[in-house]
Amino acid sequence: MSRWAWGVLLLLVQASVAQVGPSITSISANGIKKTLSPSNSLQLNALDDELMIEWKPCACRYRYRLEGLNADTVSLAYPIAMFTNLEGGDYTFWVQTQQNNVWSKPTRFFLQVEKSITEEWWFWPAVAVYILLLLGAAIYFFLLYNFRQKLKLHSLRNRIAADLHDEVGATLSSIVIATRLVEKKVGAQTPDVLPILQQIKTDSEESIQSIRDTVWTLNPNNDSVHQLFEKMRSLAFQLLTPQEIALDFAIQLTPEQINQLKISMEQRQNVYLIFKEALNNILKHAEASKVSVNLSMTNEGELRMLIGDNGRGFDATQGYEGNGLKNFKKRALDSFMKTTLTSKIGEGTRLEVIVVPV
Repeated sequence: MSRWAWGVLLLLVQASVAQVGPSITSISANGIKKTLSPSNSLQLNALDDELMIEWKPCACRYRYRLEGLNADTVSLAYPIAMFTNLEGGDYTFWVQTQQNNVWSKPTRFFLQVEKSITEEWWFWPAVAVYILLLLGAAIYFFLLYNFRQKLKLHSLRNRIAADLHDEVGATLSSIVIATRLVEKKVGAQTPDVLPILQQIKTDSEESIQSIRDTVWTLNPNNDSVHQLFEKMRSLAFQLLTPQEIALDFAIQLTPEQINQLKISMEQRQNVYLIFKEALNNILKHAEASKVSVNLSMTNEGELRMLIGDNGRGFDATQGYEGNGLKNFKKRALDSFMKTTLTSKIGEGTRLEVIVVPV
């Protein structure tokens, strides 16, 4: 044969060899051997997250591609391909060998991976609904618990108020009555005892009034700012009118603003007690002919109470701590309130109280 004929024969042999693709020798998933079906396909479970494919080695280069996953082919020198955490779906795997710069026909098989539950279209909506249900249940039980606690507190306050009114109040009233009877019977015979009896009666009457104020505060039916204002107005008229002191009581809040004010039971009690202490100080020390009370709301939504008189005043710069000033500061500190007292001799006294909602 001629050289030309031998060359053609060699090319034909090389071309025939190039037509034969590599032989798949092993397929395993998670270390477990898998076998191709007669239709040249393989099915993997969703938990088969490590796929290994091996083919018969040769003194050549290899390239493979997993269609559906890789956009490009992968070239390598070892007869093995590995894939991890494949998403559910259909794939086609093929591999080629290269000899004498000629690529063989690809050897291929079809791969079907089962979708995991997290890949289903309904999974994340279901998770969102589940989380919403959990949040709803948590909110419901929190509100239910909070409601039950309020009912318990409501019942407790009613019981304490009733006990104070029925037991302690009745006992003090009995002391006042008994003191008056003793005063009538032995007062003329033992005049030295009269001041003592009078002091007992005065202390008992003041205690009765304090208990009434406490009962009023504890009563859940009085848990409104409007009722607090009305009780303050009533107290001011009750204390100042018999002393012929003019009263200017102004509420510069709209009904909506009053409803917006959220102050605690403790704050209501301390506002009332500071107001009462201020009026008593005016009666005892101020020698005033007019008292003005102004209730308003600050720009920050806080309650502002201003109490002023036209009395003789005092020098506030001297660090004077009388007239209940210590009580003002203590009550304000206990209830998130701010107090400012200004006074000058001959110009009266002005007390400002700012109540910070809690």
